[in-house]
Amino acid sequence: MAAHVVPDTSVIIKWFRQGEVLALQALTLRQAYLEDWVQVTVPSLLAYELANVLRYKGDLSTTQVEEAVQSLFDLGLEWVTPSALLLRRAVAIARDCDLTVYDAAFVALAEALPADFVTADEQLTRRLAAYPFVRFLGDVGDEVNG
Repeated sequence: MAAHVVPDTSVIIKWFRQGEVLALQALTLRQAYLEDWVQVTVPSLLAYELANVLRYKGDLSTTQVEEAVQSLFDLGLEWVTPSALLLRRAVAIARDCDLTVYDAAFVALAEALPADFVTADEQLTRRLAAYPFVRFLGDVGDEVNG
């Protein structure tokens, strides 16, 4: 059975910006997904966050951002829309760990599935140390190589 992960925007952005730190690990995760070694589920919030981050990258044209967004949808990821239950849990996690509700939404989804939450943000990993399903991207590369 494939591992199940909920990567946050800090991971997914590296699928489109390979010059970034930990891009190789992020691409390894994407390849594991494409080869059915890993199941990837994301909150619909990801689409907006990714488009926003890419929009502010000065080296990308509008067309390039639009193409990146299209390719994200073309990957066939499992998208989860907000629910009262998930949003309430995200608020509680955000308060408990001093996070934005945006960040906590990914954590709440991973907890509910259950799945591993994967982030490239080391500070976020530390804030979520009480959650055993939280993984730092730099530590997951070998685990997803079926």
